[in-house]
Amino acid sequence: MKKRIISAGLLLSVVGTVQAQERQVVDTVASALETQGLMTPKGRFEIEPSFSYSQNTSNRISILGFTQVPALLVGIIEAEDADLTTFTWALAARYGLTNRIELELRVPVVYRHDSITKRIPGSGSNGDETTTLTPSGGGLGDVEAAVRYQFNLESIPFWIGGLRVKSDTGESPFDQTLDVNGIFTDPPTGSGAWSLEPSLTMIYPLDPAVLFATGGYTWNMEADAGVDIDSSNGSAGNDKYDLGDSFFLGMGMGFAVNNRLSFSLGFNHRTVFESSVNGNKSGEVLQLDSLTTGFSLAINDKTSVNMSLQAGLTEDAPDVQLNFGMPIMF
Repeated sequence: MKKRIISAGLLLSVVGTVQAQERQVVDTVASALETQGLMTPKGRFEIEPSFSYSQNTSNRISILGFTQVPALLVGIIEAEDADLTTFTWALAARYGLTNRIELELRVPVVYRHDSITKRIPGSGSNGDETTTLTPSGGGLGDVEAAVRYQFNLESIPFWIGGLRVKSDTGESPFDQTLDVNGIFTDPPTGSGAWSLEPSLTMIYPLDPAVLFATGGYTWNMEADAGVDIDSSNGSAGNDKYDLGDSFFLGMGMGFAVNNRLSFSLGFNHRTVFESSVNGNKSGEVLQLDSLTTGFSLAINDKTSVNMSLQAGLTEDAPDVQLNFGMPIMF
């Protein structure tokens, strides 16, 4: 049970951060093809409605028993197949404080639909027992705020520093109850903890292409659990959890097809360190690698359409993520 809650918190935290980073890269590539100033111009305001879809599947087999002779297992073999689908609608607002400084606020609404199938062969019935549970639900996600600063305007490559703050406004997995099968009755919509993420992005225009690279570190703060996740603690609600920090690296290239259309290809890596409960290490180190492709189409001088598709390369990474956004400048 504790492992499932920790894994759910990690997945929500990492997926939200990765999606935000991908949107930033696609937008930055599109902007770099047109102007040296990559931030929202001074005194200008931009809003971006967006939609994202994420799909993640996993298969797990647990064996409780012993081998009496080769090919004869005494005990229970439990197989589990989980399909986790997440839809996120978000509205981001950006303001150009100066030509070098950009402020951003992003408010997401998350809906999750999980399909979890359990099979228990050899349980004494005439056939394998199969139970399919489909918890679903949604609500406000984790609200984020960010500030970005462009260090240079004239020389290349361009360097952009950023600091993102993620709140805990979404429903935390550490406040949700589990059913008898160890599955959330109401899927969480947030990671349950505040986090800070400093980052540094490099943009190198090579007409008609743009090279980009980005890196950063995510620090998740310790938080209190609303349910007992450590059976040795003896008192529900007194547990403290600390989601594993992580660092990420990404690189890729954007290419201008014409003065309105550009596309990008990229690779992203993130390492997530172990979490802890009441100071005791829990879980394991996660490695998330993915390939990303995206495009940006300028509708007019104030509006564009962005799309990115991310495919997971490692077992821990989400299978697929699809993001759509429409920045509108005022």
